[in-house]
Amino acid sequence: MLQQAANSRLTRIIVATLLAFSLSLGVASSPASAERKKKNSSRKNFVPSQQVGKKLMKIQELAEVEDYAGALEILRPLSEKTRLKKFDRATVYQMMGYMLGAQENYEDALAAFEVALAVDYLPDSAMQQLKYNLGQLYLGQENYDRALELFEAWLEAAEKPDAQAHFMITIAYAGKEDWPSALSHARTTVELSSSPVENRLRMLLAVEYQNGNIPETLAVLKTLVSLFPKKDYYMQLAFGYSNIGEEENALAMLELAYQLEYLTKENELTQLTQRYLYHDLPWPAAQVMAKGLEDGTLESTTKNLELYANSLLNAREYKEAIPPLEEAAILAEEGDLYIRLAQVHLEVENWKKARLALQSGIEKGSLRDVGSAQLLLGVANFNQKRFNSARTAFVAASKEEKSASSANKWLKHVDRAIRDQQNAGG
Repeated sequence: MLQQAANSRLTRIIVATLLAFSLSLGVASSPASAERKKKNSSRKNFVPSQQVGKKLMKIQELAEVEDYAGALEILRPLSEKTRLKKFDRATVYQMMGYMLGAQENYEDALAAFEVALAVDYLPDSAMQQLKYNLGQLYLGQENYDRALELFEAWLEAAEKPDAQAHFMITIAYAGKEDWPSALSHARTTVELSSSPVENRLRMLLAVEYQNGNIPETLAVLKTLVSLFPKKDYYMQLAFGYSNIGEEENALAMLELAYQLEYLTKENELTQLTQRYLYHDLPWPAAQVMAKGLEDGTLESTTKNLELYANSLLNAREYKEAIPPLEEAAILAEEGDLYIRLAQVHLEVENWKKARLALQSGIEKGSLRDVGSAQLLLGVANFNQKRFNSARTAFVAASKEEKSASSANKWLKHVDRAIRDQQNAGG
């Protein structure tokens, strides 16, 4: 629906342009502004008959006051006459096309213009203009094949096709997904532009990309970022750099986008964080996550809180990592984040909090490594001189293949500690 609406708007604009030409006193110049002026070797007579000329003047008066229906009431009977001079016939059908187009009757307008073109009895400049504008109309109707036929015919006689002409031809080839044929026109469009035009650069970007020209695609993106800085261009350039392995440049683009406050979505902020971590830059990673969680751009989900905590841990900010990791552990469906939390507590030798976290993790369950969790629980209990609880945990750990060896060694230590404790008490 949106595409159809866009095409309809484009067609209306083109018809309005055509109508403006039809009402001008002279013959409209070509879009390139410099059509070759050929001598009329056939000596065609471009003067309307007296009868038709009078009616054309009346038609022009009606068109100027936008009475298109009234103009068509005169034109239709004229078009049905069988003895019209060629110039009269071509002019009548040309005017019918304008009037029908102004009423948004595009199919009949196109048919009328085609008759005028087929009669082939208008001044060269008018024929050129008709081919070009008719090509645009077909482009608006997504009839790319006919549009290209007309554009190519127009090109044959055009002395200096301008940037806009090549742009229209590029659009037609792009509509057919004929990217190789579109390439030279897309490049010429940009080369001929007196100043950078964003939509032309965007078209060149699409064509270069579709042709698999990665260096050229990145070059166009750099131009767009420089001249028309927008979020999409930064993101595309970052993605492009990443695709060719230039990760530092990819990170630089995301950093710039972040500084310009273009990164406003959760996945964009987490992507930047992960790239910081990949480049061993945990502190800026943590800052991105902290700001996002604080301003609400990032939801306090298990995944986001864990990423924030991991950033802090990589930055060796253990105490700061504990609150987000604890919150993540509470929200998680499995107990593994409690084990991770316990490891942080063990790092700062907070045995009690480590023990409580381990107990919570084991109780929540679904652990990837139950034996290691029980082993750590034994260590935390042992350091609190809770030897019997430590022994229970080490026994559980000894039943798991991965942790059995370490658990058995610890059992010797805890049994000795229990004996020493008993002897001291005895």
